[in-house]
Formats: sequence, structure tokens, C-alpha cells
Amino acid sequence: MEHLLECAEKVGKGEFDRAIELLGRCNCWASQTGNPVQRLAYYFGNALRQRMKEGTPIESDMTVTLPDKSAMEFRTRVPFYTASQLAAVQILMENVAGEKRIHVIELRICSGMPMIALMQAVASSPNSIEMNSIEMLRITALAHDATEERFIHGSGRRLVGFARGIGLPFSFNVVRIWEPPSAAHKDKLGLEPREATVVLSQYALSRMVAKPNRLEAMMKLIRSIRPRVMVVIELEANHNAPDFGHRFVETLFTAGAYFDCLATCMEEKEEARAAARAAVESWYLNDRIRNVLVAEGEKRVVRDVKIRVWREYFARFGMLEIAIRGLALQHANMVIRESPFAGSCLVGLDCKSLMIGWKDMPLLSVSAWKFMKAMPQ
Repeated sequence: MEHLLECAEKVGKGEFDRAIELLGRCNCWASQTGNPVQRLAYYFGNALRQRMKEGTPIESDMTVTLPDKSAMEFRTRVPFYTASQLAAVQILMENVAGEKRIHVIELRICSGMPMIALMQAVASSPNSIEMNSIEMLRITALAHDATEERFIHGSGRRLVGFARGIGLPFSFNVVRIWEPPSAAHKDKLGLEPREATVVLSQYALSRMVAKPNRLEAMMKLIRSIRPRVMVVIELEANHNAPDFGHRFVETLFTAGAYFDCLATCMEEKEEARAAARAAVESWYLNDRIRNVLVAEGEKRVVRDVKIRVWREYFARFGMLEIAIRGLALQHANMVIRESPFAGSCLVGLDCKSLMIGWKDMPLLSVSAWKFMKAMPQ
């Protein structure tokens, strides 16, 4: 890995001749089908090669999605995501307890799994459907571009079918938000005074970091909604360093944890799992690596930042961090505890927020926020 790190340093300085020489040495042992370290070197080496191509960075395509079977295998075997989603759902439920009309605004639908868990929780809550106490569960998903909108409609159809199967009064809506959010978008949300409104943001805000005006407009829109709570799930990583060398090192360490995790959770002796692991690495992780290291400007959409950065940013909008404890923490711990890989997983708190990770490295954060009545001066 020394040659890879030195190569990245030379690329950052524009010393491409020396970088190409070092990259050649890396290629001698890097392999897409080797051990986790060899695979890591293979993808990072390719990213460095792309960045040097003709001396200008190349845009990475972030519209690629995992094949359904690989995505399901990934979510089933790697416990981080289920743990974070169940904790988030519990926080949402606690803030709408006893309400007859519930409105969940989701800033970015990923798999739709948290909403299925929420629907199950609403349907199984004491005296809910049987006593007709739940009049309506509404989910509104924000679509930020045409590709995302098509994906959301597919998720919406599955959610509608699931709600029908359990007899839950349910409505699913999509709101286009292709331009920076404004008061007009608030009107499209169709907010009702009798509803208890909550917001779920899964990996949505970090994708707007490259467009600070859009991110600020989104935060102002959410504040104007005055939700009962806003739950935020983000990757716990620093992929936004302005210096290429620092960004490379941070990305290498984070990706290294994921490659190690995948090698353990999706072991190669199981052919189907090995194929799914390879798909996650070559489709999802590879695309993120390329975007962080190759793209620049607004095209570099992977700009994950750590929870401490979000705390400072949210404070500008009068947001108060709520402690994650009780059942939310218990649900996350239960998922990890029941996983075959519990001994390698990390579950803990950073101040009031939940951290979930692999070995000693936090990889995901789950935080809960409420809005003060007045904006800070």
C-alpha cells in the first residue's frame, strides 16, 4: 500500500510521470479477484489512473444501482443498515405515538425498507387498525432528478401493495424537487394541520454538499414544515477534504473497512454471496471511490462529512440534537447482537447520536433533531 499512497501524493502534486511508475508497481499485486487488500488496491489504482488521464479529472456516473439480488444479499448479510434503519423507525414512531394521521417526508428513498418497517410498526401498535385509530399513513418522497423519480415510483408501488396486504390506510406521493427547494415545494407537500409530520433523511443531505445553496434551501424548507422530529442517517466519513491527498487517505481507510467487512460477511465459499460481494464492490463501492477521487466541482457528489460537521451546520438552523436511547438503541443493539458478525461490529454513542461501524471504525451515524421556535441570531 506504500506505493499506492505515494502514487496518490504524486498525482495530487501533478507529478504524473513518477505516479505512473508507482502505479505500475501497484499493478503487479493488485487484483480485482484477489484478497480484500488486493481488490482495494485495484479499484483505487484505477481511480488514480483515471484522474491522470489527459491531465483532467473525469466525471463518475453516480446513477448506477446494484442489481436487486446483490442489493438484497448485501442488506441481509451486513447488519449496519438494518440496525440504523430500525433505530430511525423507532425514533419516528416515538414522535407520532397516539396520532391518527401520520405524514412521513422522506428526502431520499433508498431501498424502501425503513418505510416497510414503519408500516409494520404502525399496524402492530396497540389498538391501531383494529380500533380504527389510524386514519391515514402518508409517505411523501422527494425526487431530485428524473432517474431518481423512476426509482421512487417503483418503491412506491411496492409500499402501496404492502399496505394493502396488511390493511393499513395508506397514501404515497412523489414531489419533484429538481430545482432548489422553495415555498412552492412546501405547497406541493400538501401538509394538513391534523397530521403529525416527521422527516427522514437517508444519505440525502451529503449529496447536496456540492451545492451549498440547494442544501441551505432544503434546510429552510424542512424548518418551515416544523416536523415533530427529523432523523438523519449519514455515512460517518470525511470525503470532502479540499486537498486531494487528504481525501485519498480518508477514502482509502473508509473503503478498507468496507472491503474487510464484505469479505467477512459475504464469504467467498458461498458462490452466490461471493457474486453479490463482487457486485457491491465493482458497482457501488467502485463508483463511490471514482466519484470522490476523480470527479471535481458539482460533479463530485460523494462528499460525506462526519457528525461533528453536521452538528455545526444544523445549529445554524436552530436544530437541537435529541439523545438516542431506550428502544431505538435497543433495536440497533439487537440487530447487531443477533448477527453472526456481532464480534466485529461497533455500536456506540457520539454525544447524543448513534454510531454503527466495523471493528473500531464508525461507518454510519443516526441522529435525531428538533427545531427551536426561533432561528439563532
